Amino acid sequence: MAIRHLREARILALQALCQFDVQGDEFESQLDDFLRDSVDERTSPGGKPLPPEAIKLAGDMARGAWSQHAGTDRRIAASSQSWSIDRMALVDRNILRLAVYELLERPETPFKVVINEALELAHQFSDGESSAFVNGVLDAVWRQIQLETDAAGQRDN
Repeated sequence: MAIRHLREARILALQALCQFDVQGDEFESQLDDFLRDSVDERTSPGGKPLPPEAIKLAGDMARGAWSQHAGTDRRIAASSQSWSIDRMALVDRNILRLAVYELLERPETPFKVVINEALELAHQFSDGESSAFVNGVLDAVWRQIQLETDAAGQRDN
């Protein structure tokens, strides 16, 4: 898949996660229509349909991240000093959910790419201070994942 399609998929997955966050599990019945009706506004006025591979990946990522959001939220809360999930901005919370999902479930994507993409989403869709917040939380989450991976590797030996 082209890198541009990955970015499109992440943007669309973030938008879908925000809908899940507002509507809850009921949004699942609307997700396919939401994805299919999404357009790329950057390419032309009124937009053009997104590539099918971007739509499929966005759906996979949104469903996966939402299905794991309770556990992901615990990781995020443990790594964000004095910030509960409920106090985080809706967009920031869902950028973090998407990135943590990728870190855990898409190991083929280098962690630096996942974090950089999350920062790009924060720059594009949130306020000026969000990227520093997102970066700090994801760095802490990544360090914790690495500790868990190292500990699991030692148990296997």
